[in-house]
Amino acid sequence: MPEATRSDWKTKEMPEKNEPFPLEMDLTAGEFSLLRQGHIPQEMEDKWFLFFEEGVLYVCRSWTGFCIYQIPVSPDGKIRGGTVNRDPEQYGETDPCRDGIMAEYLVSCQVERPQTRDLIMEYIKWGKTK
Repeated sequence: MPEATRSDWKTKEMPEKNEPFPLEMDLTAGEFSLLRQGHIPQEMEDKWFLFFEEGVLYVCRSWTGFCIYQIPVSPDGKIRGGTVNRDPEQYGETDPCRDGIMAEYLVSCQVERPQTRDLIMEYIKWGKTK
């Protein structure tokens, strides 16, 4: 499968209004290979477009093209934080910890980790406690 590239989808740059969020993951070589492939949406219900460019995973909303997350990944597959869109006209989440859970969920889905259901349940519960 060819790797997704920025030109495969209409995307917008990360806005100036952004902030760091916590995320810590260590990927195996196989997982890193899957992450670098990215993800091109195939149907309307598919809400995310992912592409990897110059050591950064870009996570964009498929319908709007808004860049929501930028996640740097070291050459050995280590993820230590990311940047999240904070333009309220583009993205409504305001809790960086909740963003970390969602970003981990999206990365985990892309690299086919089995615990993705647990992460999305944590994301939902976290939102209800705020």
